[in-house]
Amino acid sequence: MKQKMPAYAVLLMAALAFWAACTKPSPFGSDLLSDDLADYAYTDTATVWCTVELEDSVLTSDPSSTASSFLCGELVDPAFGKTNAEIFTLLHMDFPEPGFDSLKHQFDSIVLYMRYAPSSIYGDTLLPQTLRVYRLNELLDDENSYYSNSTLSAGAEIGRLESFLPKPNTPDSLIVTTSKAPYVRIPLSDDFGKELFHLDTTTLETDTSFYKALRGLKIVASSGGANPGAMLAFNLNDEAYSRVRLYYHDIADTTLRHFDFFFAGSNKFVHFDHDYSGTPAGQAVGQVSGDLMYLQAMQGLRIKVEFPYIDKFDNIAVNKAQLVLTNADNNSVLTPANQLVFTEVRGDTTSVFTSDVLYAIGPALNQGFSRFGGNPEMENVNGTLVERYRLTLTQRLQDMVDDTSGDLKKKTVYINVTPQSRVAQRSILYAPGSATFPAKLELKYTRVQ
Repeated sequence: MKQKMPAYAVLLMAALAFWAACTKPSPFGSDLLSDDLADYAYTDTATVWCTVELEDSVLTSDPSSTASSFLCGELVDPAFGKTNAEIFTLLHMDFPEPGFDSLKHQFDSIVLYMRYAPSSIYGDTLLPQTLRVYRLNELLDDENSYYSNSTLSAGAEIGRLESFLPKPNTPDSLIVTTSKAPYVRIPLSDDFGKELFHLDTTTLETDTSFYKALRGLKIVASSGGANPGAMLAFNLNDEAYSRVRLYYHDIADTTLRHFDFFFAGSNKFVHFDHDYSGTPAGQAVGQVSGDLMYLQAMQGLRIKVEFPYIDKFDNIAVNKAQLVLTNADNNSVLTPANQLVFTEVRGDTTSVFTSDVLYAIGPALNQGFSRFGGNPEMENVNGTLVERYRLTLTQRLQDMVDDTSGDLKKKTVYINVTPQSRVAQRSILYAPGSATFPAKLELKYTRVQ
């Protein structure tokens, strides 16, 4: 960004503009308050700088088995380029020492089952998909923390489901007939099953020794480069529908038997790969307050939001502050993100929710985002119906107003899609520099003497 005038002149002009804005009510203020308008002032002209940034790596491992969604697939997005997601996972035994005995038992087959996580699936599920399962060459550590840029080398393919149409909303029974859920079934190779079946008793005594023998699995999905493809999602922690089942029988009387290996209870993570080459999103990275902004979950794109002159609002109490963003895309398949949040950086790299987000979701983090906003809603703007996000930053903005250090980092927040590593959604938004529906801060405040 080229500097066209001395810094002090910019600050002076900004201060004068803010003072003028502070004294003039706007339609924003009238909408928020039904009476006693004279006690408040309003503005929607505060300077906002927005910059599209590449997201840092995000934690995706799940040693505690609490995540309900793991992404796996391939998206080819004309605006965001190509994205791949791969699952790396361990399996643990239903119980130690399953009692396989090659003198008494005979191996039959082995099958991988995974429950879909329908709410996290993104893209076109009417396109044929191919799922592949590989054996890892490296040990996946059950206690290690893995990030979105982590990866482990894989070896032989041990299973494949070729050219199938996903049915994430079609429930079916598995194991028990009293309940149903959507899942996918992938036959695994007999060689892999026989290897597990013939492991020695010492290896099968503990999960730790079994992990060393197994090393782990890699699961990938592809739509053959089709546009837009699909990002599938699976709930590997659902023990009723996500497991590997080894089938065998008694040699003497042909009694059918089985033994289960589960994902839940073992570590697992997702690796993301993004290629923005030659795309509008890639060209927008690093640009400040242009026409359009690009936001993507996974290890995708975030938006840095700066309020460089907000401390010029001297002696005010912020009654309500919202950043208003308007959707600029009408893609019927790759729909806008369901939930946006504000985050801020603590220390050098740690990102946390802002105070307004934390207030909304509550101390137990279970009250939802309704008091914060950040979800897309339709609004009528001068006769035009548009889809908008309203993100609350009342408390955070008050802190910025009160801070006179001159440190721009203290006047900076970030917009992210949430839950970031568990969904593949994205949004294209009008930036502050747009002539159509510019991003803006809507501020209601009271002067404090």
